[in-house]
Amino acid sequence: MPRTKLSPEFKEAISDLSHKEKDKLLFRLLAKEPALVEQLTFQLLEDGISMEDRRNELKEHIHNHLHQYQRIYYSPGYLMMELRELSGQISRHVKATKDKYGEIQLNFLMLNLSLELFHQQIDTARPHKAKTLNEYVVKRALKLKDLLKKLHEDQHMDFWGDIEAFGENIGKIDSMVKTAKSLGLNINTWKN
Repeated sequence: MPRTKLSPEFKEAISDLSHKEKDKLLFRLLAKEPALVEQLTFQLLEDGISMEDRRNELKEHIHNHLHQYQRIYYSPGYLMMELRELSGQISRHVKATKDKYGEIQLNFLMLNLSLELFHQQIDTARPHKAKTLNEYVVKRALKLKDLLKKLHEDQHMDFWGDIEAFGENIGKIDSMVKTAKSLGLNINTWKN
């Protein structure tokens, strides 16, 4: 939905409303913006101290979700839909908490765990069936590489184990290795 530019006159008229009327309008508007409600809950009620707890809850959720999906795995396409759902949950967490470190950590967890659990099914799938998933995983990894560059240098080594595990995991899937090469992902250069 496009943003509406507020005129100075309109802003002044809103400012002149009584405190009670402003609250009523604010509550009505917030009810339509769940992401903003989540962000304000984190900032105002939790005072920003629950970031680690929220991150740990999401880690557990990702772990449980992928292990449950393991019982009903159908195809690389359906796995990609599950990863997109988890990715959306990670994005909402980051939007609410501004947890840039957690964004990288949670995405590595999602990618590594899914490849550990499903590498055999992905590798034996017909190439055209796995193509979209392979591209999704590799593009997500390229995004993680960019996000890592934005973190302080001292924090990079926290992710070396995740990077190595990711390299080993995609190395088990021939079609994903080809996709990584074609999209310019080289795990060996991440630590440099």
